[in-house]
Amino acid sequence: MNWYPVELHTHTQHSDGDFSVRALVEAAQRRGFAAIACTDHNTVSGLPELTVEAEQNELVPIPGIEWTTYWGHMLVLGEQGYTDWRGIKPSDIDQAITAIHANHGLVGIAHPLAISSPVKTGYHWEFLVNDWDAVDFMEVWSRDRAPVKVQSYRAMQLWEQLLNRGCHITATSGRDWHREDRLPYAHTYVGTDGMLSTENIFTAIRQGCVCLSTGPLLTMKGRQGNVTLDIGDTAVPGSLEITWALQAETMQQDWDASQIVPEEVHLIHNGEVIYRCSLPDHQPVTLAVSEGWLRADLIGRFYEKERQIIALTNPIFIRSDAEYRLSSRDCCRNRPKSAIH
Repeated sequence: MNWYPVELHTHTQHSDGDFSVRALVEAAQRRGFAAIACTDHNTVSGLPELTVEAEQNELVPIPGIEWTTYWGHMLVLGEQGYTDWRGIKPSDIDQAITAIHANHGLVGIAHPLAISSPVKTGYHWEFLVNDWDAVDFMEVWSRDRAPVKVQSYRAMQLWEQLLNRGCHITATSGRDWHREDRLPYAHTYVGTDGMLSTENIFTAIRQGCVCLSTGPLLTMKGRQGNVTLDIGDTAVPGSLEITWALQAETMQQDWDASQIVPEEVHLIHNGEVIYRCSLPDHQPVTLAVSEGWLRADLIGRFYEKERQIIALTNPIFIRSDAEYRLSSRDCCRNRPKSAIH
């Protein structure tokens, strides 16, 4: 499995960013990203230039738009067509998501628990989602210093509540990048067995093969019998062996190792810590798991704050149904998102 840092939430002079499209791509290349999205507010006018500039700088372009409404902001990636955001009421969002999926797009909720009115109208998510499993991803971390913000704690709680209900929503981090600065940000990493491409990025997001980090990259693998499980795959209840790994050399120019210090790895099962160990221990651990989900968190110091989550994986899911023995990657390749439960 190869892991690549990607940024899924940015803005240029085509909406309210300071970047030209070229400057955005060049900034992403300098910082070490492998792929960059352009998600300007309610416009796709920068996307043709994104494709040209990204390819010239050896980055993978990710076409997108940020729906910016009075009831929330929604990232739409890779839609092959156009779903009109104008006039969408809170109760209409399920139909809008269905239309975007019909156009092969992905849907993600941007900064869902951010402060809204009167600070920034529409910044807080207020759309009335009935089918949460139709949402492809959610920004549990957003903007600078994400791990220690109240909105991040609340977004993590919402994500875990949805996971506990059986929803498969991929957690992401959004830089919400408008201009260059020296603030600390988190990164989204996508995992793929092949070369990085726009389609492989979308596949990784759909299946949940995604990790987040403000510093070292934390990944994990599972094993049941002779079956190896990657992040986003599905196991059955029972004995599950977990192995994790840290990669400190990732995005080194974009985080301060003196201020972000890993100390422990926690394994989280259905919202509860069921195993913890101090670093550098990274031996496989065998756990008895029931239905639900299991992820890994990296705990440590984030600037002046102790015992913060500084990296996390998306879950391995656990289901009793025999069909879930099949790797979710194999399932996802041939089914639309709406068919994944």
